[in-house]
Amino acid sequence: MNNRNYLYSSGEFAKLNNINKRTLHYYNDIGLFRPEVTGENGYHYYSCFQTVQLELILTLRRVGMSIEDIKAYLRHPSGAHFTQMVREQKKLIDASIDQLLAAKSFLQQKSHKLELALSAVHGQVEMIQLPERPILLSAPITGKYDEADFSVAADFSLRLKELFGLYDNFGSRIDVRHILQGDFHSYDCFFAYGHEGSAVSDEVLPAGTYLRSFCIGGWDLLGEVYGRICQYAQQHGLTLYGYAYEEGLNELSLPSREEYATMVTVPCR
Repeated sequence: MNNRNYLYSSGEFAKLNNINKRTLHYYNDIGLFRPEVTGENGYHYYSCFQTVQLELILTLRRVGMSIEDIKAYLRHPSGAHFTQMVREQKKLIDASIDQLLAAKSFLQQKSHKLELALSAVHGQVEMIQLPERPILLSAPITGKYDEADFSVAADFSLRLKELFGLYDNFGSRIDVRHILQGDFHSYDCFFAYGHEGSAVSDEVLPAGTYLRSFCIGGWDLLGEVYGRICQYAQQHGLTLYGYAYEEGLNELSLPSREEYATMVTVPCR
């Protein structure tokens, strides 16, 4: 044994492969990965050539493959079996990556909205430039937020879940013509932004100039905010057109209804 420099004790082999020694013992107990040599003293010794096989096992475990499936492959290894196994695991990995990227995008959007909410000033109007953005639209709503509107909201929520794999909040839009007539309740539909890189959209919000303001508090204060937007547009020689888009910013960290922040953006020229 002393002359076999390519052999490692359990502790040495575990350290070499950056795993816990108890993991090696467990794999040995269940017959998944056994030591190359068991000495007369009962100690286990692993060969340096076993590192490749252990790395395969650890990789397959990391991507979620069951121990029984790994054992089944190791009992009957073949090129065709390995190719099929890799193909199946790549599909699972790709699906997992897509889910993680969607979750990352979801959290980034929430973080950005919360930052806006923290710095928002009720009724303050500003002119901003926004890029082109794809949006998805629900069926028409009345704006009464009655049973019919809630049914539309539920259907829209399910559609977003099917498309993007995540439930998310969405906003409402209202025709600017209603706002200019002092009607702040005749909403058009619910809307949500399409995901970056996704070809799925119902409309595209054009890049251009928008007026943005914030409503801090209940929705009954939105009329006041729209009044300030209209006043700002008049003072600066701007024409509002299309739809005004309302979206909540801090529903995930709302201490009280009085601090609810709604962002309003309206295209202008």
